[in-house]
Amino acid sequence: MKSTKRKKTVPLELQNRLTELETRAAQKGICIHYDLLEAGGLKLKGGICKIKGQYHLFVDKRKSIADKIDFIEDYIRNPLPEDIPEGEVLTYQATPKD
Repeated sequence: MKSTKRKKTVPLELQNRLTELETRAAQKGICIHYDLLEAGGLKLKGGICKIKGQYHLFVDKRKSIADKIDFIEDYIRNPLPEDIPEGEVLTYQATPKD
């Protein structure tokens, strides 16, 4: 049986903006990961960590495209933290699961 769930159409302008930000993040040495961020009954908002000297930004894939853009822009605009211990996540925030 086929799913009746429709994919939301994303305005081309927003999709282009997100692609531009992903490219700028890659130029700054940030790998972006979109994933279902949930653990122990908590919805995690995302954050940045450093693994083997490379920055990884985790973004909840359930966020709207506008929220993803805002989230990534925050990390691109500001200098990357130098003092993140290897493998430790910075600004990983959790909210109770609805």
